Amino acid sequence: MGDLQPLRTAGSPAPTPLQQPEDAVRSIDSTQCALCGATLTARTLRYHVLSPHRAAARLTLCLTCRKVALGEGYWPVD
Repeated sequence: MGDLQPLRTAGSPAPTPLQQPEDAVRSIDSTQCALCGATLTARTLRYHVLSPHRAAARLTLCLTCRKVALGEGYWPVD
């Protein structure tokens, strides 16, 4: 749970936001395959294709789904 702080009055200055050192903050570099839902972590190869069905929407796929998608008319993106 978050810390509770009293409401500030109209005359008091706004508190400054807390800043964390850059090494303490990191992003999680994972996503899911748009077709099968498999988790694609940072070490997993990801492939991008354009969908002919959704107004050329860009999808991120795993290797297996990419092979199937290219056979179904999706376009590869480099």
